[in-house]
Amino acid sequence: MMLRLLSVFFVLAVLAGCKSSECTKEETPSDIVEQVKGVEDRELYWYQRGVDATRAIWDKYRLSDDVALLADGKGGDAPSFGFSTQVFSLLLDNVSTFWRKDLAAEAVAAYFGDFSSVYPDRSANGRNDEVLKWAIVCVRASRTTGDQRYLDEARNLYDSLWLNQVDNALGGGMWHRSDEKTSKSASANFCAVVAALGLYHATQDVKYLLQGRKLYKWTVERMFDPATGAVCEGLSADGIRSDAESAENIGFFVGASMRLYRATGSTIYLVNAKKAADRLIGSSSSVRCAGSSAEGLSNGVAMRYLSELARRPGCEKYRDYILANARSAWTSRRLSDGLNGPDWTKPPLGGETIDPHNAVSAAILYMSASRACR
Repeated sequence: MMLRLLSVFFVLAVLAGCKSSECTKEETPSDIVEQVKGVEDRELYWYQRGVDATRAIWDKYRLSDDVALLADGKGGDAPSFGFSTQVFSLLLDNVSTFWRKDLAAEAVAAYFGDFSSVYPDRSANGRNDEVLKWAIVCVRASRTTGDQRYLDEARNLYDSLWLNQVDNALGGGMWHRSDEKTSKSASANFCAVVAALGLYHATQDVKYLLQGRKLYKWTVERMFDPATGAVCEGLSADGIRSDAESAENIGFFVGASMRLYRATGSTIYLVNAKKAADRLIGSSSSVRCAGSSAEGLSNGVAMRYLSELARRPGCEKYRDYILANARSAWTSRRLSDGLNGPDWTKPPLGGETIDPHNAVSAAILYMSASRACR
């Protein structure tokens, strides 16, 4: 199964107009800019960059030829739950748009099967936000393949968390962990909103819309500053707020806001999304670094959701921000293996060990640039 998956990655690169990643290795920054300006279908241009990056990642970090999972850089054979979820999301970025449906279904099934063998009980994960991220990806997998089992998985996981992890403590909201109820986080609650709206779109069951709106309202009132666009980390069980911020939390807030805006037409959600997005792109220079270790995925995930806002009329500055990052990252990858390191502004050294979280984050960035140009 995995050999078939790899062969399809190669076929996809050919169909995208590049017979191998070698055809892009010799580009200079000026070449990149001119090509992007001159290519009518920029979505396809950045999609091809994402395919090249994904193939390089699979070549470098795949655990073995007969599994679809990647090592997460911690030295063990079993990848982490959260990392594997984001890699699944990257796989869906690759197969969702340009693949034949039967080949996409095969690739998704291979990954889902291998993940299930490592984590047979997804609900046993103590971190509710990680379970919800998996549910979000499963909704995407169902939409991509038409396979009901992925949607059933997402619905069962979300419904269980809604039933058991949402209560009246602190006035409402979902707990961050199921095994120790010590905090309610922005991560868990905005991920829950994204999952709920995905289920609403897939099933048209209005309960998911109502639940998503309820969680969003509770979390915004406590963890979002409309004056600055800041999204805080969460509340402890005794009500003390942590004002720490992360790009990923802003990303999921933008994603939650955009889904509620599309579902309801209420402009307050769009206004909130723009305020948080302005916070994200204003908190650094025009190019962000991916960070290190597991934190290296945070900015890539943020770019994924920012790309949804970037396609709206009047939101070109977000698209320009994503493209600035993508161009910088593409010209800063290591040419010997096609991988990005922890800094999107400069290539890693030849012998430097690249954390797979950083490589995956850059690949997600390229796919986000593709969507931003759609």
